Amino acid sequence: MSGYPPPTRILIVKLSSLGDVVHALPVPCSLRATFPQARLAWVVEKKWLPLVARHPDLDEVFTIDSYGMRRRLQGWPELRRALAQVREFHPDWALDLQGTMKSAVITRWSGAALRAGFARPRERVARLAYTLKIAPASVHVAEQMLDVVAGAAQGQPLRRDLRFPFPIPDSVQAGVDSWIEENHIGEFAFFSPGGGWASKRWPSDRYAELADMLQQKYGLAAVLNRGPGERDMDDAYRRASQIRARLFSGDVEHLGAILRRARLVVGGDTGPLQLAAALHVPTVALFGPTDPARNGPYSSVCRVIRKAAVTTYQRSSRYSPAMLAITPDEVAAACGEMLQAAGEGEGRATG
Repeated sequence: MSGYPPPTRILIVKLSSLGDVVHALPVPCSLRATFPQARLAWVVEKKWLPLVARHPDLDEVFTIDSYGMRRRLQGWPELRRALAQVREFHPDWALDLQGTMKSAVITRWSGAALRAGFARPRERVARLAYTLKIAPASVHVAEQMLDVVAGAAQGQPLRRDLRFPFPIPDSVQAGVDSWIEENHIGEFAFFSPGGGWASKRWPSDRYAELADMLQQKYGLAAVLNRGPGERDMDDAYRRASQIRARLFSGDVEHLGAILRRARLVVGGDTGPLQLAAALHVPTVALFGPTDPARNGPYSSVCRVIRKAAVTTYQRSSRYSPAMLAITPDEVAAACGEMLQAAGEGEGRATG
C-alpha cells in the first residue's frame, strides 16, 4: 500500500439521497471484509439516517441536517457539532462517494491523510479536497463506489461484498403488517409513481390501468406510494381508475417494511424501487432518459423496460417520449413474468 499505512479508521461520506445511499450499502460490507480490524463510520443526511443506522458493519454514524439548515438559522450550531464529531473520529481514510462541494468540505474537514473521491465528481470543485482521485472502471454506480474504495486500498485487494443490508426493527414491521391487515389488502403490488423530475415518471393513468390488469389477472391489490409533494399524482390516479388503491406514506423504515410484504414493485427511476431491489423484492423498473445499466436496480429479480435511444440526466418538467412509449400491456406482461418466476404466477390467479 504505497504511501499510506493500513487504515485503522475509515470515514464514508455519502449524504443522500434514498437510492444513492442504498447503492452505497455494500461499501461497509466490503471494507469490513478487507479490513476487519478497522473502525468504520458513515456521514449521512439526517433524513436518511435509518438507512444506515443499523448497518451491521458500521461502528459509528454521524449526521448532518442540511435540509433543516435551509429552513432555520439554528441549524448552523448543529452543523458545527457534526463537523466536530467527524474531526474527533480521526479517520485515516475519508472516502467521498457523493462528489459535491458539501461532501468534499466534510471530507477535507475530517483531517484524514488519505482523502479519496471520483476523478470526475458531480461538482468539479470537490476534487480540491482529494489526495487521491479515482476514475472508476465499472458501469453501475454501486460498483463504481467500490472502485473508489479499491483505488484507495492501493494494492490491497478489495474483497467486494455486494450485499445491501437494511435491518428493519420488529416493531416497525409489526406496525406495517397490522396496517395491511386492518385495510384488508391481502396480496398486493406496490407502485412507486414518483421521481425526482417528471421526465423519469410514467403517467398516473397508466398505473391505474396496470392496477386493473393485475387485479383481474392475479388478484393483486394496489398500494400506491405517496412521497412529499405527490398528491397531484394520487388525484390523477384516482380519476383514471375504478380500483381503490391504498395510499402509503411513511419514513424509510416503514417503506422498507411494506416493500418486504409486496409481491412485486413497479416504478420508475426512484429511491423506493432501489430499496425494493436491495430487499430482493421482485421489481419491474420503467426507465426512460436515465440509464438502468448505470443506476438501475442492482438485483437478480428485476425486469427493466426501456425504450430510450438517448441517455440524459437533464431534468425536465414534462413526461419523456421514452416513458410514454411504455404501454400498460407490456408492463403487465413483465409483471406476470416476475410473478411466475417467484412462484406467484397463473396458478395463484383468482380470476
